[in-house]
Amino acid sequence: MAQIDDGLLIARAIPIGSQNGFSATLVSNFGSMISEVEELFGPRNHDYTILGVEFSGTIPGIWFPRDCKHIAIQLGKPAMMDFNKAHFQLAHETVHLLDPVVGGTQNVLEEGLATFYQLRYIHRLDPNYFTGDAKYDAACMFALRLMAESPNAIKTLRAQGQTISALTAQQLRGAGVGLTNDEANILALPFQGWTPP
Repeated sequence: MAQIDDGLLIARAIPIGSQNGFSATLVSNFGSMISEVEELFGPRNHDYTILGVEFSGTIPGIWFPRDCKHIAIQLGKPAMMDFNKAHFQLAHETVHLLDPVVGGTQNVLEEGLATFYQLRYIHRLDPNYFTGDAKYDAACMFALRLMAESPNAIKTLRAQGQTISALTAQQLRGAGVGLTNDEANILALPFQGWTPP
């Protein structure tokens, strides 16, 4: 049986002033992640129930057990033994909970936003942490360009009923975000088949 970093799951009582509190675990930190992501990009779709976090395989993802609008977040098994890696992966998956996509058809924009947020989160724990994946880094750079031009664009578009993964280049340009045609086209591409320039 694989070992697990007990700091991920075991909340330890700690005194805080005149009160008692608990050490932060993966679950309690996940609550902060959801709040931060919703502040950045708007509220998540509450039609889905988040069941929790589990470990499976080698890469993280979300899945929809029993086809009933339940979502389980799966982190890679290697993250069981690495506090930072588990948080890094969970921060990325948290963005995918905003507009859950059954079948995994995220676009470059959604993966870029997820990479942006996971780096933002992990740099509080370890400022030298990085993705190690040029494709995700490139998606992040395109998403950063959008956020620099229009910090509230995603929140505004989602408030109008748009889902991140379904945004078209035309919708992005129509939102007045100041992107070039090429940048808008790239952000709207399906991530899986995309090759960064």
